[in-house]
Amino acid sequence: MPYKIINPDIIKKSMMGNPSLVKQFVEMYLEQSPIDFQALLSGMNNGDKKVIRDSAHHIKPTMQYIGASTLSTAFQELENMGRDELEMDIINTKFQELKLNFELMLEELRSFIIENDKDIK
Repeated sequence: MPYKIINPDIIKKSMMGNPSLVKQFVEMYLEQSPIDFQALLSGMNNGDKKVIRDSAHHIKPTMQYIGASTLSTAFQELENMGRDELEMDIINTKFQELKLNFELMLEELRSFIIENDKDIK
């Protein structure tokens, strides 16, 4: 599968090339990241800019471990928008773009773990 969001080489490097650690990390991320994203969605639905800022800040670092630099930048922008108290319409436009890429990232991680499962002994 060609990846548009994640970078498999960075994932493997982040886990020192250990296939078992890679699998464990990706599975953990697939479990935890939707929960974290739900907090962001809740902030969006409530117009709570502090929750938006804090949730985006919380999610952002993991994007570095999976090589999702574009998504990391988008979370940083959303965090800044919440901090700067921009209008919710502007924040929502960024969120909708980010949400699509976040969903694609999850799909890519699922595909990555299936494709790399043969490397796990």
